[in-house]
Amino acid sequence: MKSTKWLLINIFFTILFLLIIISLNFYIDTYATRLSLFGIKKEIGQMKFMAPINQHIFKTEYIFRDPNRFDSFIFGSSRTGVIDPAKINSGKFYNMSYSLGLPSQHLAIIKAFLQKGVKIKTVIIGLDEFSFNLSPKEHEKQLERIMHPSVTGRLLSDIFCTYYLRVPKLFELGNGIKLFFNDDRGGKFVLNEKGLHMFWVKKEKEIELMGKPLFTMDTIQVSPKSFDKKLEDEAFVQIQELILLAKKNDFRLIIFFNPLSTNFYMPYASSLYAVKQKLASLTDYYDFSGLDSVTLNNYNYYEGVHYRYLVGDMIIKRIFDCGNINIPGDFGVLVTKKNVNEHIQKQKQELEKYLVKKEMVQ
Repeated sequence: MKSTKWLLINIFFTILFLLIIISLNFYIDTYATRLSLFGIKKEIGQMKFMAPINQHIFKTEYIFRDPNRFDSFIFGSSRTGVIDPAKINSGKFYNMSYSLGLPSQHLAIIKAFLQKGVKIKTVIIGLDEFSFNLSPKEHEKQLERIMHPSVTGRLLSDIFCTYYLRVPKLFELGNGIKLFFNDDRGGKFVLNEKGLHMFWVKKEKEIELMGKPLFTMDTIQVSPKSFDKKLEDEAFVQIQELILLAKKNDFRLIIFFNPLSTNFYMPYASSLYAVKQKLASLTDYYDFSGLDSVTLNNYNYYEGVHYRYLVGDMIIKRIFDCGNINIPGDFGVLVTKKNVNEHIQKQKQELEKYLVKKEMVQ
């Protein structure tokens, strides 16, 4: 009798504990999955969140809810999040960028869009060095990067358990307290109705006020890094499928390389040469990476990884020839089968000259 009573008490407190955990996570909604998948609010386009929300899920769900709202999309990592869709005049663009976005994820989401009846006119895809060296499997257990269940086929109940049947971290509890006391979320993460990431607005104002970079980053000597051959090959399989999908569904596909800051570009320069050569055999693309007047200037970056809104405007200007911003002549090249050898040779020479110059200064 005592053992039965003890068992019932344990069950009661276990259920109570789980209910408290679920309620806390559901209330705080750190990754915005309640808002995206489990809420009753129909309009979710513009929002403020204190935490690193899951844009993979949120942005995909936003398009699913109104398939006719947009006809063109910008895909890429968080670096492309500063490219303003409102400044492109050749379609109704939405910025689909999300943390560490990879070609395989872009492909899966575009396929899901087509299945949902989204009429696609243009797709822009920004590539990074990790696009060819990172496995999407690494994202499957990262709460910020899990993909939408309608894209992967994962059960909604599984998503619920993953996000809500867990002990919240300390920073999440802190956010929950602020939320409970109606503390303004402060715009630490702001997403506008076109998917533009407004997180950098405060830093943008600081840079404009100071008239100089917020950080200093002296280029250090680094050893060359190579891509994992298997992951590189898999990335190209996805890119080839994207190209075929665009042709089959009659939408324009524009691919470009993000303008990596010098310290992030140099270790992968040699590996990127080979990737760029191979990509040119499949399709034309724009190359904004390399050593030029934009990437060599820290003023064009918020920190070592993310470039500024004005650089996003330059990318738009180079690709679509719209906007009033001035573009340096050495920023952005349309690479084709005909000029790829010349382009890569030029980038090699620029790197050699840069290294010689750095050695002379030291």
